[in-house]
Amino acid sequence: MGRLLVIDGASCSGKSTVVQQVLNTPGLDIVFARRYTSRATRPGDEAEDNYYFVDPQTYREMVEADAFLEHKDYLFGMSYGLPRKETGELLRQHDWVLALINLGRFAVVKRELPDALGVLLTVPVPTVERRLRKRGTSNEEQIEERLGNARRSFGYAPDYDLVVDNDDGRLEQAVAEIRAVLS
Repeated sequence: MGRLLVIDGASCSGKSTVVQQVLNTPGLDIVFARRYTSRATRPGDEAEDNYYFVDPQTYREMVEADAFLEHKDYLFGMSYGLPRKETGELLRQHDWVLALINLGRFAVVKRELPDALGVLLTVPVPTVERRLRKRGTSNEEQIEERLGNARRSFGYAPDYDLVVDNDDGRLEQAVAEIRAVLS
């Protein structure tokens, strides 16, 4: 049975970029566990293949059926969940399964999978705001919610096994810190 590596952090903390770098670690048997989401697709989603996109009704039915290891609904109308079945199958087939989860939900995953390893990516709130505005996919209400989440993210640090600073210019160091705990 493999081990789950969870990468977590506020919006625009660089999770997707870090995930791609970690997945490309030579000699490591690691795969990515896709999440389900009820949000609309964004440009580039098709190339990344990070999500199973479902309508809100299907997502609700999955929540009611206890299909997620963890899940969360956000005020801005998007929901995300890490699928229990698909993740379990990957854990049976690989040494490491890398997953993104909803901010601050690692304790929920850890209760079900005690040997899971949690990494929290931190980024200063002004950097998050600049990256969000540059991305240009959120309205003002969504930006405010995401900035609030970014402010709260530092309070979740004690729940994680590793806290990694991923501010501008630190990507290589952040990835190196994560790779060090995997080897």
